[in-house]
Amino acid sequence: MRLSGTLLGAGLILAAAAGLLAFRPSTDDPEAEIVAQDLELGRTVYAVRCEICHGVDGDGNGPAAASQDPRPRDFRRGWFKIRTTASGQLPTDADLARVITFGMPGTTMPAWENVLTEEEILSVAEHLKTFSRRFERESPEPIPIMAGPGSSPEAIARGAQLFVGEQAECIKCHGEMGRGDGPSASDLTDDFGQPIVPADLSMPWLFRGGPSADDIYLRIKTGLTGSPMPSYALVLGDEELWDVAYYVDSLAPDAPPKQEAFLLAAKVDGSLPISGDDAAWAAVPESFFPLGGQVMREVRNFTPAVKGVWVQALHNGSELALRLRWHDRFQDPNDSFDVEMPAVLAENDERPYFVFGDSRKAVNLWHWEAADVLLEEQNAHGVGTRATQSQQDLVGQVEFANGEYTLVVRRALNTGDEEDLVIPSGQFVPIAFAAVEGRSEETTDSGAIGSWQLLFLDEPTPALSYIWVPIAIALTAGLEWLVVRRVRRSTSA
Repeated sequence: MRLSGTLLGAGLILAAAAGLLAFRPSTDDPEAEIVAQDLELGRTVYAVRCEICHGVDGDGNGPAAASQDPRPRDFRRGWFKIRTTASGQLPTDADLARVITFGMPGTTMPAWENVLTEEEILSVAEHLKTFSRRFERESPEPIPIMAGPGSSPEAIARGAQLFVGEQAECIKCHGEMGRGDGPSASDLTDDFGQPIVPADLSMPWLFRGGPSADDIYLRIKTGLTGSPMPSYALVLGDEELWDVAYYVDSLAPDAPPKQEAFLLAAKVDGSLPISGDDAAWAAVPESFFPLGGQVMREVRNFTPAVKGVWVQALHNGSELALRLRWHDRFQDPNDSFDVEMPAVLAENDERPYFVFGDSRKAVNLWHWEAADVLLEEQNAHGVGTRATQSQQDLVGQVEFANGEYTLVVRRALNTGDEEDLVIPSGQFVPIAFAAVEGRSEETTDSGAIGSWQLLFLDEPTPALSYIWVPIAIALTAGLEWLVVRRVRRSTSA
């Protein structure tokens, strides 16, 4: 009986197995057919758009991965930073679609909203889930979200106290001014053992999960899986989370400063300032110019550390002074900065190649580097061709504090040196900027760089020009009076 029971049990198991093997989704099932179509479309789009970075197997080791910092996401682990789910949990389908749609600012992950259709985006999100078996076992659910009570000076003040206090200790990583330069910032690594830096909270337009207070609240509550940024859901109450979010939101506008059409150098009387804290700069407008990676020539840098520079300019008719600010989390002896102008202004406005000139047209470089606090004039005819000028006419001063450099450089408009550009007033002059962050092992030819902008040395309008305005008004009024008078006389006659 025991043997026959065993045989019967085995027979039942085999029969069940045979039944399972024989089972196939019905081709008449419209939902199964739609899922199959979605996966096929997602697989096709992924192969064309995503595979080059994320790899065939979703392991983040595509052909382009080695040149990217941070490296592309390894989808096999099921670790995702931007989520509406609890810390360590999988993202929802909507979370995946949002990242594909809007990209990850500050990385090489672009926004696909104007490239892919909504159907393609949702299909790619579905395909990404096939790389990790966690999606077969887990059903992610969004966490409860408390509606924001609204920002106020009181909420911001409470958030500032939490930011620097022992309860949240945000200052340890993000620094006193939120620029990512806290005392722990240089020692951070992600869960893959790779160095990682805290976000610069004063540039929210680069936040990977979005710049609004709502987005910031979510990041603080859910944390960033795989990174040192923890979830504060068990540390702070919802009201406190909102207070911190409002404080972080107050550090800077959501969008980058509007880029001006040109950099205006106001004219002043007397000597020009040489220090960054001189009161003369308070009356001068500041222009922001974004910087991107040098990707035109080897060595290419797709994600430079310095994202932009704020610039002010003054001249007194004989000299030009520039005040430049840029964020750098770590002061390093290999940090450097360049102001670039053509060595000669062409009559047809033809300019040298903005990546440090070319073989036909040279550029002047006002070069500063942290090592030995060097400040010198250089010429270049392209990448790797820098040469120090024999005559040096540049003076300046640099300061570093709270993750920010402030550099003031000053030079005569006409130095008498044949190698120098004579900087004219009342005329547009091409100008560009480049920055190197030494800790990231960037070099003078592979750091952050901007394209040509325009510098204009303003000339005050002569007082005589303003006299003509009331004169013109008076002449117009007089002419009108004469016309009216003549019409009245002819009518009365």
